[in-house]
Amino acid sequence: MKLISAVVLALVSVAMAYPTGISNAQLVRRQDLQHDVDPSVPAMSDASGNVVPFSSTSVFKGAAANGQ
Repeated sequence: MKLISAVVLALVSVAMAYPTGISNAQLVRRQDLQHDVDPSVPAMSDASGNVVPFSSTSVFKGAAANGQ
């Protein structure tokens, strides 16, 4: 009986959390995809926060830029 109650509660929770009235027009893309980086290669973020392919010569050193 306890298992059945837990399963029903879980299914009701999933049904209530499922977004029903959202269309694709209401979704807003939050990521800037101007740099298409392949996810199978190493990547890093530059000083502006953009994701770029990893290059050890262009690593942004924030502490060095601040004079530390």
